[in-house]
Amino acid sequence: MSGMDSIWAKVERFRGEWFAGRHASLPVDVFTVAELDLRLDVIPFDDLFGKYGMDAMLRQDFTGIYVDTEAYQFLELGPVWKQKRLRFTFAHELGHFFLHRAEAASRDFSDFLAFFRWLHEESSERYRVEQEANEFAGRLLVPRDRLEEDYERFAVRAAEISPQWHALPNLRRALADKLSDRYGVNAQVIEVRLDRECIWEAR
Repeated sequence: MSGMDSIWAKVERFRGEWFAGRHASLPVDVFTVAELDLRLDVIPFDDLFGKYGMDAMLRQDFTGIYVDTEAYQFLELGPVWKQKRLRFTFAHELGHFFLHRAEAASRDFSDFLAFFRWLHEESSERYRVEQEANEFAGRLLVPRDRLEEDYERFAVRAAEISPQWHALPNLRRALADKLSDRYGVNAQVIEVRLDRECIWEAR
């Protein structure tokens, strides 16, 4: 099993355990699951974004998620674009929680800054853990089966307009824009999933 397949399998196990029933709708409610179901403390952190460039980040002991104090007020209400960004950030941190918790436990982080450096400073190790958490978040928030269904519906309508619709400039971005609100993520996330899932790859 490749690294990508392994991450996808873990996402789907996570989805089956925590996002069935009342949590099965879109957008994926990572906020409620993180705080109420996984019982992660959600802790306001003054100027987290200004100091570290992050809207949210796991505590080094994996018991909670720090959230930039300004962003914290948008957990339930706020501008749509901020909700989308925060939703992806939460899903990304859940990726670290499920993919890297055991690995982090084997290291001795003296404080939050040491943990932050392990996750986010430029290095091959940092690149790996960040890419894995990003892939976890993308697959979690944009389930492949739902995206494929949306693409197929779009393709039927587009083919009625032009047999060469697949080659029309900007149409792929138009689909991503259209689906952005449905999945609660920005259009770039949708475009990445269209690529990664081999549904409509960029040319």
